[in-house]
Amino acid sequence: MKQYYDVVIIGSGFGGSITACRLAEAQKEKGKEVSVCVLERGKRYNMGEFPREVAKPKDWWWRKGGKCGWKGLMEFRSFENISVLVGSGVGGTSLVYLDVQINAFESTFDIIGPEGQRRWPSAIRGCSPEVSEGKGLDNMLPYYQRVFEMLRPSPIPDPTLKTRALKAGAEGAGASDRFKLLDLAIYWGNNGSEKGVLNEDPYGRGGPPQIACSYCGECYIGCNTHSKNTLDLNYLWLAQKAGAEVYSQHKVVKIEQNPDNHPVHPRGYTVHYENLRWNFSGSVSAKILILAGGSLGSTELLLQCKHGYKRRCKKVEPALPEISDMLGKYFSGNGDFGAGGFETNRAIDPMVGPTITATVDYGDKLDGHGFIIEDGGLPDILRANLRRLPVGYAAGRRWFDFLRKFLSRSGNTLLAQEIFNRLDFDAIRDAILYLVMGIDAADGVMSIDEEGNLEIDWNNKNSMDFFREIEKTLREITELKTGLDGNLMFNPTWSARRHLITVHPLGGCPMGDSDTKGVVDADGQVFNYPNLYVADGAIVPSALGPNPSKTIGALAERISEKIKEKGI
Repeated sequence: MKQYYDVVIIGSGFGGSITACRLAEAQKEKGKEVSVCVLERGKRYNMGEFPREVAKPKDWWWRKGGKCGWKGLMEFRSFENISVLVGSGVGGTSLVYLDVQINAFESTFDIIGPEGQRRWPSAIRGCSPEVSEGKGLDNMLPYYQRVFEMLRPSPIPDPTLKTRALKAGAEGAGASDRFKLLDLAIYWGNNGSEKGVLNEDPYGRGGPPQIACSYCGECYIGCNTHSKNTLDLNYLWLAQKAGAEVYSQHKVVKIEQNPDNHPVHPRGYTVHYENLRWNFSGSVSAKILILAGGSLGSTELLLQCKHGYKRRCKKVEPALPEISDMLGKYFSGNGDFGAGGFETNRAIDPMVGPTITATVDYGDKLDGHGFIIEDGGLPDILRANLRRLPVGYAAGRRWFDFLRKFLSRSGNTLLAQEIFNRLDFDAIRDAILYLVMGIDAADGVMSIDEEGNLEIDWNNKNSMDFFREIEKTLREITELKTGLDGNLMFNPTWSARRHLITVHPLGGCPMGDSDTKGVVDADGQVFNYPNLYVADGAIVPSALGPNPSKTIGALAERISEKIKEKGI
């Protein structure tokens, strides 16, 4: 790693990979030496390297800041009323996301929050805050198209039993017109006719090799066949081909603005990191610094830089104290809500096929701030592992006991117990899982304690009408005899404690028209700190409704364009 770069990017998810690709390509096209560096805290996973042994928790979970070998694929963080699951590795959360590529609701960009403020900046909406219906979606369409062209999503060519079950439930509830197959960022292999076949260059851009999807259902535990079009296989791959440098197992711990007399980057930024592979610390300087560590990662880092904190009795002074006081505001779980229909009138087998394949779109409910219901799935890997243990399922109890204790570390013992008290793999052949998301109030607040650890104050009060409408609609889809004729069970964490689990955290560094309304402007640049950008889900100032990845990607495309216009 060099000491100085034109651009340093923290994180390699949608925001990091896209900005790395576009800025590296721009420098190369201009004939300049490419000077783009990406720092990623997680490991790189080549084909076949994702974990599969459930008895090796350190392969699965990111904990303790990556120390003591806890550098796994996923991080689970539990707060008072909400828990968050995110990915960790080169490619970010795309390694474990569920492939869906879908635009935000048209009404999303006109949202007014519970506080009475128009959430999205005027430059995105294409009009002043006083105008009730802007052109946000129209303005974002060119950037959505760029993401589409890179990820090449398309619907499942051979719908599974669970796909058909969701359609039947929609028809039984009188909502057949709301059902549709989703665009999924998956390599199908000649429209699904070549399942399991390796193609050295499936998209004609010089690789990498991918194996056509075999419907194994392992989308959210890392695709070992690289059938899923994760970002390390496209945007980041092309960034590296252009000359960008990507460093895995580099965890950023602090950023600070350079002084006026800095020899290379006056008023630029110095990034301090820990090399988790070789256990040493270092730093790198950048003219342009882009945070793309996700809603939790970017917000936590900036909160530490704004307020300072104490660590092991040592006080760390604020490094970026002029960041807007809006930092930490507008946290949202994107309305994530889980449920399942059991004892239905048909075989469903949720362990076959991509995790999500279709949706029933209720976006027009609640004055256009509604939700979508998607089918869910489970990988068969857990049951297969337990059967291989010396005494089968019984031996797996120790692993489940560990996981239960892990989820209980925040003190929510009863909550963790509820997650597992109905675990029965052989009872789900006729079960359909529901993954719901939509427009919650996005009024959570993120902060840090005196030691710099992230906290989230999340209250369901302003979102309760939204969740009640979801419950009502799920009952119609699941329980009517004209449809699935099953029994509905909500996520036990919701039923027991009104505790939500989200895989779509948003907000914390919201966009706004000024530093009194946001942390970054419409171009992603942090107010009061030129050339400091945030380009991930943290900048989203409201819930998006549908799966957020395509919108986050489109925003990153737009931010890249604006940086290039200023000169790179």
